[in-house]
Amino acid sequence: MNGAMPLPPIRTVDDLRSVLSRYGFPGDRERFEEELAAAVGTCPGDDFTSAGAVVRAYRHRVLIRNSPEIMTALEDVRGCDAG
Repeated sequence: MNGAMPLPPIRTVDDLRSVLSRYGFPGDRERFEEELAAAVGTCPGDDFTSAGAVVRAYRHRVLIRNSPEIMTALEDVRGCDAG
């Protein structure tokens, strides 16, 4: 993540889709669409809590993926596990 560009704002689901396509982990955009569709499909018509949870989870994944500090910490933990 050296010299990574800052993420654009993520205010809408369409913003998240765009950011996932460019800054997400490989396959995140496709998995997001599948999980969001499944969550919406099973939501009662007046409660989209589970769909919101999917959106928040993937937004968080993008933020983690683009945080040099967090990614370094994860690599350090992986290094400890390998030894």
